Amino acid sequence: MAQITSLQDFNNVTSSITSFSHAYLLNVNSLDMAYPYAKEFAKSIILQGIDKELFEYEDISYKIDHDEFDDLYVVNPSTIGINSEEISKLLNYMETKSLRDNGRRVYIIYGFERLTRDISNKILKFLEEPQENIYAILLTENFEKILPTIVSRCQVMNFTFPKKEDNLEKIELMKKFLSTIIVDKKKTIAYELDYFSDSLTNRIDFYENFEILEKIISETLNSKYQNDLESNYVLDKLQDYSVTKIINILNTTNKLKCLIKNNINLNLLLDRYIIEITEEL
Repeated sequence: MAQITSLQDFNNVTSSITSFSHAYLLNVNSLDMAYPYAKEFAKSIILQGIDKELFEYEDISYKIDHDEFDDLYVVNPSTIGINSEEISKLLNYMETKSLRDNGRRVYIIYGFERLTRDISNKILKFLEEPQENIYAILLTENFEKILPTIVSRCQVMNFTFPKKEDNLEKIELMKKFLSTIIVDKKKTIAYELDYFSDSLTNRIDFYENFEILEKIISETLNSKYQNDLESNYVLDKLQDYSVTKIINILNTTNKLKCLIKNNINLNLLLDRYIIEITEEL
């Protein structure tokens, strides 16, 4: 596997591609770490052939970075796959050409191995008969679970990303965020903006904050069973609640975290999170 420690490392691997395949299967050790790189790869496919000096190049690049570009479709399956409505949207996207002249469309599916066999076979049909100027980027952490017929129709690329180290400052910030909800039970995003203000314009940072929230809740739940558990993530105020409530809060956090990679307004998602957690408390 290619060792990736920076975006430059990744670009060094992908920049040598002069003719893009209609489908890529990225075999990675971490879907979360691979997320921003897959977007950069999609961007390079979409922008190939467009002069960097043109406004179109800058406009498309900006929209992709801010999840506002119509010709990039992202699917993030949960551990049980994606629902019929989501797959219908995806299949429709795969059949529809860009509104731009000779424009390229890219769809990204994270955790491809989590899809059901039925859905995988539906996508296989498009891989067997690829539409012009429509490209697939499929990511997996479990390469051996991918159907051989899928693998055979993709250009396989292997990447290893370094594990993230704990950010104690972010952990404390997210613990304060949860503590504020627990103590004051405020149902307004404006009340909590200070904790998320830096990440509301960056989907990756926002996702990482939710990862930390998830670990805080999970470790606090573990501490209910292990009194001697030593962890920077344990939140004392949350320990006072029942195991059932903590599990419900954890499930809500996981559910909404999975939505972040879709093109959903982050302000609205945070608002929804605060409301649902407050109602649970």
